[in-house]
Amino acid sequence: MQPSLFLRRHLPLAAALCLALFAAPFAAPADPAPSPATTATAAPTAKPRPFPFQSVIVSVDPAARTFRMGKKVIHQVHILPETKITRGDTVPAAFETLTPGMEIRGAVRKRADGDYDAVSVKIGPKEKPGA
Repeated sequence: MQPSLFLRRHLPLAAALCLALFAAPFAAPADPAPSPATTATAAPTAKPRPFPFQSVIVSVDPAARTFRMGKKVIHQVHILPETKITRGDTVPAAFETLTPGMEIRGAVRKRADGDYDAVSVKIGPKEKPGA
């Protein structure tokens, strides 16, 4: 009994494909590990991405230009010179206007020490569209 036409045409191709897939990991050269010097210089330049928050101010420290926020878990946030503070979405505001009990929202970046740097702080709850 002779093999079918399909097997005669495709069996060598299937065998070559299986052999190539099996042998590829052994034939590929290993990539050299990056040196510690290159990874150490790249890490400090990359800033973590900011992420949004919405919370209530618990306490404010004007001397350190920080505030603590949270409902269940309390986080300390540092206000930087480049931080945008606004009342609502557009009216500029100063750090001195922040008081405990205020609803705030905005964006922060996590620092290496576990605290946060504020990118933007908006005072007041988010306005509902159409209200």
